[in-house]
Amino acid sequence: MTTKYEVETKVDHNYHQLQGDKTSRWESALPPEYWEYRRKWQEYPQNHVVEKFPVHLDIEATSNCNLLCTMCPRTDMINDGTFWKVKNFDFELYARLVDEGAEKGLCSIKFNYLGEPLMNPRLAEMIRYAKDKGIVDVMFNTNASMLTERLAKQLIESGLDKLFFSFDSPYRDHYNQIRINADYDKVLRNIKRFMQIRDEMGSPKPFTRVSMVRMKENDEEWQAFKELFEPIVDAVAYVDYLDHNNQADTGKMLVKITELGEKKFCCPQLWQRMFVHPDGVVTVCCVDSARKLSVGRIDNKTVEEIWNGPEYQKLRDLHAAGRIDEIPICAKCPLALAP
Repeated sequence: MTTKYEVETKVDHNYHQLQGDKTSRWESALPPEYWEYRRKWQEYPQNHVVEKFPVHLDIEATSNCNLLCTMCPRTDMINDGTFWKVKNFDFELYARLVDEGAEKGLCSIKFNYLGEPLMNPRLAEMIRYAKDKGIVDVMFNTNASMLTERLAKQLIESGLDKLFFSFDSPYRDHYNQIRINADYDKVLRNIKRFMQIRDEMGSPKPFTRVSMVRMKENDEEWQAFKELFEPIVDAVAYVDYLDHNNQADTGKMLVKITELGEKKFCCPQLWQRMFVHPDGVVTVCCVDSARKLSVGRIDNKTVEEIWNGPEYQKLRDLHAAGRIDEIPICAKCPLALAP
């Protein structure tokens, strides 16, 4: 007999941003098309709506990075020699994806996955191209170690909507221990100078946020982190640490998910977003750093073909039916275990 499970879809449940006055003022000026995009982001996974094109594309501007952060799966893969080719996203291919998305309902783009976007010399051009095509929300995360004054001005002039700074400790020594090859004083200075330049240019954009990956090593530093950055940027946040390496372990995590009577996790990302890597590989998940859930290649198919293809739909059907234990990667996903 097949057991019927209750399926639960949580949207952005591992992300925590403080809602302050700066955020409220910024949100009050956003146009109706932004809120329509956010409605789709929330409601599509809840109602299992699949339009012909994803709401959001994660287009990794580059798979290169100048840091070796201790909690990053890229660092682990670099160290054990399993990371794929390091390259920048081809601009002509990128333009084709944006052109297709602009015609078919693409709302937002983010320019990073495991790489550092500022290492792509055409990043500002990529942002401007997306904004010129009418993409509502364009953003990326950065470690800010390469954020020069010249680049800051280019990013602001490009029309960038959001810029997220990653900074994992308010204390110099601990920051330098976590973010290997970065320099606390230089990065903090870069962030402060970016905010000054934005103000000098009189630009309301990009909205800025500093976030930390909150883990056992820095959990007690959260209050000091807030106190450091609340006067500097528009918002402060943290993300829960997700151990990508646990996906290689087939032990008790799988048992917990498949226990009788437990609510079954249904991943919202299958109805929201698509990840496109610089080498053309397309994946479905932010936690699948080893790219085991590849659903095609963008160099020989359109986004619409992949998004509505049988590989994607099979994953959606299994999640919607509460059968994620039939997908080994999903069954061991730390998001599925998050409270």
